[in-house]
Amino acid sequence: MASQKKHTLSPNNWVDLHADYLYNYTISRINSHDMAKDIIQDTFYAALKAQEKFQGKASERTWLISI
Repeated sequence: MASQKKHTLSPNNWVDLHADYLYNYTISRINSHDMAKDIIQDTFYAALKAQEKFQGKASERTWLISI
């Protein structure tokens, strides 16, 4: 039986680690700089509120994208 790595959250590093990726992901779908920035901000806020629901089954980045 293979053991799966348990992922953890690091909210203090989200902007440094994931903001550019989230921006590129978002801008490719909505093509609005201001809206993309708002969506990323909303994503980080929603993730902070939902931290206790993170189960560690996906990477932090994957979890943020899903939000």
